[in-house]
Amino acid sequence: MKRVLLAAAALLVAGGSALAADTYANFYGNTITITTSDGSKVTAYVNADMTWEQHMPDGTTLKGTYAWKDATTACFTQTDPAPKSAQDAPACLPNQAPHNVGDNWSVIGNDGKSAALSLTAGR
Repeated sequence: MKRVLLAAAALLVAGGSALAADTYANFYGNTITITTSDGSKVTAYVNADMTWEQHMPDGTTLKGTYAWKDATTACFTQTDPAPKSAQDAPACLPNQAPHNVGDNWSVIGNDGKSAALSLTAGR
């Protein structure tokens, strides 16, 4: 389940945009809320220093880094807690695009189910 939610967080920006402008700039200092298909809520933060953090419904916090594989593909690697299996390999997601505070959108996660996302001001 952690892997699926990590992928959903990384998929928060489905679309197509080059990195000329910082695709994630509006995420810095703000909160991404992911509502999964079963109604669970995950809070995620993407940071300018190329790190991310996720707060899971069970109270677990996941942390990691991200890097750009190419102009539109971001790869998210979990570092804390350290991955326990190959299933926790970096999640590389294509077609990343920016969103603005106040935006609400949906994505299909790696599990094939829809997740609703929103970007709100502040943390």
